[in-house]
Amino acid sequence: MIYSVKWQEKAVQDLKSVDKKSASGLTERVKIYLSQDPLSLGKPLKGVFEGLHRYRFGDYRVIYFVNKKERAILILRIGKRKEVYNQKL
Repeated sequence: MIYSVKWQEKAVQDLKSVDKKSASGLTERVKIYLSQDPLSLGKPLKGVFEGLHRYRFGDYRVIYFVNKKERAILILRIGKRKEVYNQKL
């Protein structure tokens, strides 16, 4: 069953700072693949990010929350690995 995808405003801003080719690829991957099975495609995070998942796309990471009850994914942040974990959610 497909999960609906919602984008937090910060994630939309992050996406605008990514080059157009990567941004296009990221949005397509989220729509086509991640919405199908976000729990097994993403990796659960630990520590201060407990309860969130990350999806890897090249050098970029998509940080998201899965609401199983509503079958929805909330995309929180997008960025390069070295930077995305230092940003405020």
